[in-house]
Amino acid sequence: MSMNYAFGFSLFLLILVGLNVYFFYTMNTVGKVNPILNVRGFKSDLLPNIFKDIYNHLNYLPSSYRHKISKFSLIQKNLLQSFNISNVNNVKYTLHNYINWPREESLFPYRNGISGQMLSAMRSSTIVLVDNAPKGTQLKLLLLLEGKHKLYFKPKRYKLDTIINGNIYAGFDRHNSEVFAYYLAMIMNFTWIAPSVIRKLHLQRDVLPVATVGLKKAMVKNENGSMCIYGKCFYCKINETVCPDNNGEIEGAAILYLDKPFRVNKSPWRRSYTTKKMEWERDDDFCKKVLATHSRKRVLNLVEVSIFDFLIQNGDRHHYEVYKDRIVLFDNGKGLGNPAVDELDILAPLYQCCMLPLTTWQHLELLSGGSLTETIKLLASLQGEKLATEDHFKAVERRLLKFYATIQYCIGKHGSAKVFVNTD
Repeated sequence: MSMNYAFGFSLFLLILVGLNVYFFYTMNTVGKVNPILNVRGFKSDLLPNIFKDIYNHLNYLPSSYRHKISKFSLIQKNLLQSFNISNVNNVKYTLHNYINWPREESLFPYRNGISGQMLSAMRSSTIVLVDNAPKGTQLKLLLLLEGKHKLYFKPKRYKLDTIINGNIYAGFDRHNSEVFAYYLAMIMNFTWIAPSVIRKLHLQRDVLPVATVGLKKAMVKNENGSMCIYGKCFYCKINETVCPDNNGEIEGAAILYLDKPFRVNKSPWRRSYTTKKMEWERDDDFCKKVLATHSRKRVLNLVEVSIFDFLIQNGDRHHYEVYKDRIVLFDNGKGLGNPAVDELDILAPLYQCCMLPLTTWQHLELLSGGSLTETIKLLASLQGEKLATEDHFKAVERRLLKFYATIQYCIGKHGSAKVFVNTD
């Protein structure tokens, strides 16, 4: 009888333990998303250990990161007010007075409707001269406006739904990526970026009458008899031209030209552009070497830039420009290439250094639940722009979750006190 009682009691304990394990597992996996289901071509056995750890944190990311934060509504409202072109009063006055913005908080003013005024001026001001812009690897033009203000013009090379396959830096620059990046940076509170807007140039009316001799020499006729531009740059070729559409127009990104004393630096996390792996790709402790040769402030800024680049998948920041000891977000045309690809190594400065300014984290934490891409769409609509496909917008939100997971990985490894740096 005692043996039966002992057996029954043991069985009861076993069932009780099993139920506790089941309920504990259930409570801790509700709302969790398996990252393998959200990554195309995912092969966990081929990933570096750091990537595996980050994906594991993505698997158990708190559900709060998938919902909107009410505090962001006021930020969104202020951004919309600043970009609303209905607030435009005097277009020429705007560019003239703010081209040499002296403040330390941003490269240009962006509050009180000024952003919308600047973009409107850049999109509609009269062009008095068009020339080649030979600096750099990609075709772009230099536009001189009335009032002697200048714009870079990167022409459209692809349709919005064109998928760029190959390396992360493959293909021509995407004009829409430049404008998308401007809105993204402003939403992220990364205010050291040149304003950019979609503009259309009519070849016969806007370009040819004011084109320099040098630009006309960099033009050829196509089989339809239309003049096309191949430009002057490091990779410009006479058989890779930009031609007007059926309306005689060339669409592109107009980017405010900055005549400032920038210092150009090589990025410690630059790529080799060959099969050779750079040191940061081989050494998980590479950040220690960077901190030995760079100030902590600069490294924190590089970490911020890596987050920005990861969201648009710009893996081409081999150099960076500095003004007033801040990195300026130039050359963002290699983003929005393939919405199905998330190159996690763009985040190497973040997951190798595992530190971020506390104020940056507090702001980026508010962008969850679709608020980020919703705001980009709203800001673009104020200028009548469509900048990306739905696949690209979904990809940005997916990458935002991976950024949050990387932060959780860093917290798990070092603790939040070491990850979040108070820079005040």
